Amino acid sequence: MILIFGALALMVGVIASLALESWWILVAVMAVHGLLSAVVVGYTLRQAGKTGGKPDPVTEARIEDEGSPAKRERMKREAIG
Repeated sequence: MILIFGALALMVGVIASLALESWWILVAVMAVHGLLSAVVVGYTLRQAGKTGGKPDPVTEARIEDEGSPAKRERMKREAIG
């Protein structure tokens, strides 16, 4: 919902800049848009980089079924990332 309101505000800013024939408003709106886009992309990449610290149950079962204890430990470390 926040993204929808942000897009609406961006469109209102563009329309206002065209109606008032003021290109400074358009520049300001585009700068805010670029800044907020960078914030969203940065947050998304940070969240994607996080791990839960534990592999999913299917991977855990496969690790338990395969190999020696050393191999299991190595596979567990690889699964956690």
